[in-house]
Amino acid sequence: MESTETVLPGGQINQVVRIGDTVRRSVTGDRSQQHALLRHLEAIGFDGAPRLLGLDEQGREILTFLPSDLAAEASGFSDAQLNAAACLLRRYHDATTTFVAVVASGAEVMCHNDWTPANTLFRAGMPYALIDFDTARPGTRLWDLTYSVWTWLDLSDPAYSGPEQLRRIALFCEAYEHPSCTLAHVAGYLPTRQAGVAQWARANDRAAGAEWALNCLDWTLAHITDAIHPNGRP
Repeated sequence: MESTETVLPGGQINQVVRIGDTVRRSVTGDRSQQHALLRHLEAIGFDGAPRLLGLDEQGREILTFLPSDLAAEASGFSDAQLNAAACLLRRYHDATTTFVAVVASGAEVMCHNDWTPANTLFRAGMPYALIDFDTARPGTRLWDLTYSVWTWLDLSDPAYSGPEQLRRIALFCEAYEHPSCTLAHVAGYLPTRQAGVAQWARANDRAAGAEWALNCLDWTLAHITDAIHPNGRP
């Protein structure tokens, strides 16, 4: 007989509960590609993601439970935490280059597309695993890294000045260590990611999300993009 269900934090779209040493997540839409991705990660020995154990009698995903010792809303990360986060994302991306959907589409990697601190598990305060692959799709390293830079550094947080955030972005990019993902690449690409999120939020009647993304866009243009790519206008 299975243990009592315990609701886990998060789960804004899918209901997520813990039963014993497993996590059960409700399934929405076609998840075959995401399930194939998790099986691929297991097959090649990538240890930074939960294992897919199948579906239960309610049609929910059964995943291995991985503990975390930081709350989902954690912020204000240290240099060591940002370094570890960037290295974990690089390991994940490298692990997906041979995934069938990536190869078939001619993409670089399988983007997580929502890798934020809220979709991260921590051990001794350090990120060690990614979760929630619902939005995973083939794409580029820069596309995925830029969104993670935005959310991990919490760009527009008044606690950090523009120069300090530039330093932290450089640290993240150096830890990721790929020629397509330099500070200059990210500084030029951040506005595209932020404008895209704002447009999606407006289209889906999420006014607060749109306002947040547009505020981040204004701050990023003023303190990050223009600092690295000066436009020359008076």
